[in-house]
Amino acid sequence: MRGPWKPCLQVWCGPCYIPLDNAEFPIALPTNEDGLVNEEEKGSKRYLEARSGDNLCSPFQCDTCHFRNLMQREAQPNLAQDLRILKCIRRANLDALWSLEPRTVSRTLAECKRGLDIAGSLGFRNNLFPQMGPFPLDDSFGMGVAIVILQISLNPGKYDKHVQFGTIRKFRSAFSNVFHASIQGHDATVMAKDTRKLMVTKCPTYGVWFEKFMKGCHKRMGEIVRPDRALSTAILLEILRLLNMEWNDYPHRRMAISAEGAFYVIAFSCALRGEELPLVDLYGVMKHWEQGITSNPPHIVIAILGRFKGEIGENYHLLPIVTITSSGIDNKLWIGRLLDEYSKLNISNGPLFRNKAGSKIRAIDYETQFFDRLESIQLFRPDLIPSTDNVSEEYGIYRSFRRGSTSEATNRGLPPDVIDANNRWRKFHKAGASRPSLSMREHYADIRLTLNQSLRYSSIL
Repeated sequence: MRGPWKPCLQVWCGPCYIPLDNAEFPIALPTNEDGLVNEEEKGSKRYLEARSGDNLCSPFQCDTCHFRNLMQREAQPNLAQDLRILKCIRRANLDALWSLEPRTVSRTLAECKRGLDIAGSLGFRNNLFPQMGPFPLDDSFGMGVAIVILQISLNPGKYDKHVQFGTIRKFRSAFSNVFHASIQGHDATVMAKDTRKLMVTKCPTYGVWFEKFMKGCHKRMGEIVRPDRALSTAILLEILRLLNMEWNDYPHRRMAISAEGAFYVIAFSCALRGEELPLVDLYGVMKHWEQGITSNPPHIVIAILGRFKGEIGENYHLLPIVTITSSGIDNKLWIGRLLDEYSKLNISNGPLFRNKAGSKIRAIDYETQFFDRLESIQLFRPDLIPSTDNVSEEYGIYRSFRRGSTSEATNRGLPPDVIDANNRWRKFHKAGASRPSLSMREHYADIRLTLNQSLRYSSIL
């Protein structure tokens, strides 16, 4: 005789679900500086098996269903291609399940069991929880995209055996762009109130499962972050000393030497990233040169001209800096030398930093020269750069100047609000806000009202 009906919930056996790839996909483990794995992590089953209750926390379809949805046929075990797809499906599913920590899964399972017991004792005639499947007969999870991402993750990397997560996630963005340009993406619903808009999309890479897959994949792979080391004022002053010697010894190279020196002092005094230096405009710097250096307080206006997010057309951003900083970085000397070289050639328009053809340079064009300067200093001044340092690995033209500048400002006691104010134009663009298109004269008039405050940052360097 059958007993009373009780509410139930299907729970898969987690430990039975293990990878098929034979450790092909990398799993990052906590290690110390000597590369030794943390003892607690040895023998860990993280990412190597599922947990009972995982399917209650993440949408789950078995490998066979995913294969059928992708290939519209049954898998053939004798085909290498089919085996490869099944391995990737298993890895993607495990990544999605491991987006949550074991404690969260075990608590969810325990709470579900308690809820079912209570519902059964009260005589519920319907299941307490919703059905866990079946799912639509198509790739609604985005498993196809996940498989491609996993394949990309096996490509050789620059700093490690495999590429970093930041590289593989680019395919997700590419797929999203294509999806929303397609017929399916065109049906997206837009909800708007005043100036705010929210788009409701059916793009699978924005779905719950795919979000969990990306999070779990990131946790499994880890990430090697190698930020450019901060450049100190002492090293910068030594670079400028070497450049000054070349200025005196090689008159025929003065244009290139002055451009290199101006690049370095502007990057440091304005705390600019390398990719922002090519946006410095020659006309804008020349226009306010004489007025700036003869003013009280004397200053130099760095004019950045470019197309920025949230703005219409091209806009100027004027960044005032002192003529010479407290540590002796002579902005007036190096920028003035470069402007004099341009005046000799009757050039007054275009980018301040340009190649021989007159086109805007790329920051990377200065990278080799920058490394050469650092290696020279390393050879003769190991007190500034130890011989054990790998210059080309640890420093970079894109971030070393900005990191060094903000670090020096912090070390010298400059308040955070002043440091943030120096970077407010960059934050403004990150926010995507719009602003009126003002003339350069109007921008400069605004700057002069708060000039002393604006110069606080560069003066302390």
